[in-house]
Amino acid sequence: MIDGDINFGQELLFNIFVIDITEWSGGLYVSPTIAGSRPGSLIAGAWAAMISLGKEGYLKNTKAIMEASVRIQKGIEEIAELFIVGNPDMTIVAFGSDVLDIFEVNDVISSKGWHLNALQRPNSIHICVTLQHVPIVEDFLNDLKESVKTVKANPGPISGGLAPIYGAAGKMPDRGMVQELLVDYMDGTC
Repeated sequence: MIDGDINFGQELLFNIFVIDITEWSGGLYVSPTIAGSRPGSLIAGAWAAMISLGKEGYLKNTKAIMEASVRIQKGIEEIAELFIVGNPDMTIVAFGSDVLDIFEVNDVISSKGWHLNALQRPNSIHICVTLQHVPIVEDFLNDLKESVKTVKANPGPISGGLAPIYGAAGKMPDRGMVQELLVDYMDGTC
């Protein structure tokens, strides 16, 4: 076998396993593997945590997380510029805005150390509430309020933010082009 055949085989294998999705309401998604963001080590870690906590510990933590999720949802509902997407029954709370660029809000709150996920259709962001959020719900809501105020007073993307990418990708009618951009982005960052 010559090098050209090996390179072709590697490229073919790579292209088979790259996952790139442009139409998912969960946002733009690209992954270099079938496993995506669910590698075996995370599954094993979750199992070990369940064994360590036991049923009572698991239920205690779950209750605290669910209560934090409800507090976050209520706090977001109190911010006039934002709306809750759907009816969050669990620990993922998605929210958007009809008056602000929600992706700009995401960029500003990211600069404060929070890492939310951008969504599309409708444009929105979400927080996946975990045990680490339980003691800092008020900090999150205060930073979110401040981020909304910042964007309202200074609309327009912040330097280095992802709002322009998400905004442009959502408006591109050629989804194939968006797909190519996702793969190019992944190739340049992974």
